[in-house]
Amino acid sequence: MRERLRERGWEFEAWFMGSSESDRHWTFANSDFQFPYRFLGRARFRIGSNTLYWNHEIRRVLRDTRPDILLISGAWIHPTTLLATASSHPKRKIFWSESHLGSIRYRGFVTAAARRCMLSRFSEFAVPGTLARGYVEHHSPGAQIYYLPNLVDPTVFEGNVRMYKRSTTFGSTRGKYDNRKVLLIVARLVEEKGLLPFLEGIGKLSRQNQSKLAVRIAGSGRLRKPLEHSIARQSVDVRLIGQKTASELAELYAQADGFCLPSLSDPNPISVIEAMWAGLPLLLSSRVGNYPECLDHGRNGFLFDSRDPESIANAISRWLALSPAALNSFGEKSLQIARSEFDPDTVVSNFLDDVLQGSASRPESQLESTTASR
Repeated sequence: MRERLRERGWEFEAWFMGSSESDRHWTFANSDFQFPYRFLGRARFRIGSNTLYWNHEIRRVLRDTRPDILLISGAWIHPTTLLATASSHPKRKIFWSESHLGSIRYRGFVTAAARRCMLSRFSEFAVPGTLARGYVEHHSPGAQIYYLPNLVDPTVFEGNVRMYKRSTTFGSTRGKYDNRKVLLIVARLVEEKGLLPFLEGIGKLSRQNQSKLAVRIAGSGRLRKPLEHSIARQSVDVRLIGQKTASELAELYAQADGFCLPSLSDPNPISVIEAMWAGLPLLLSSRVGNYPECLDHGRNGFLFDSRDPESIANAISRWLALSPAALNSFGEKSLQIARSEFDPDTVVSNFLDDVLQGSASRPESQLESTTASR
């Protein structure tokens, strides 16, 4: 985004609300940021499962920098978002919203009223997909909406997966699964990821299909013990393999025959996009927010109802029945979708073309600032 803005005569700076959140394992060094940035002074507190940020200096920073456009991402409930909208200095404020109507966890009257009040403060939104667009249209009718999906570095996944598959040790590593197909899940071990219902679903598979399946779940979280107890009762080979780095995930994607995300509530998960760049067939819950953009049912994977064990078992059975040629075809279709819909350079360029179209003035040092939760 910084490079594409510089080509258009604009400047860019990112303002981070915080360096991490509870139950997250983000690690980074200053050298990771190839653009101007700052971490805002903040207070952090918890309400239920939400980590909220109060970045008290946001109004001063806005007053000092006077950006033309402020792109705000993160939850609408952050006090920082309210502080930013209360400032008169940015000419335009765009809210990046990934939620969809099926991902709303708090539906009480007070929360709904607060949500609508906050979102109504914005006349422009950026969304990652169709379901997120529906959420914005429901809460802020008539708003201008731009397309900006979650993105990953393709070289980390497409390039590394090919490297692992060409390596001399990969064949022997992959061979340990015998004739079973490996289904990979990359998810935090929390209730909303639907892992316990998923295990109930694989229990509905025929004994023959259970013998053909190996499941690997990469991630960590508070649900590990309940999952271990449920796995102990399974006939299927299911293993919790812990938190993994990006390079470790690339190797896991290379070893897998398919990717699954059985979420009960999930706004717009990045792991699905990683799996597409890795060229894997997808098995996705209908509550995964980016399934309309990522899943072509019957061509690169299968959709299921994460609350229905029979639906889960049916999707897995259809995937298990795919021939090696069909698996390869499904994976190629995933990669094709990734290249056409989630190429970072194309997506960012198109987004900026839409947002900056018709801008009245473009001085040499205009600033687009992104306030974001890391």
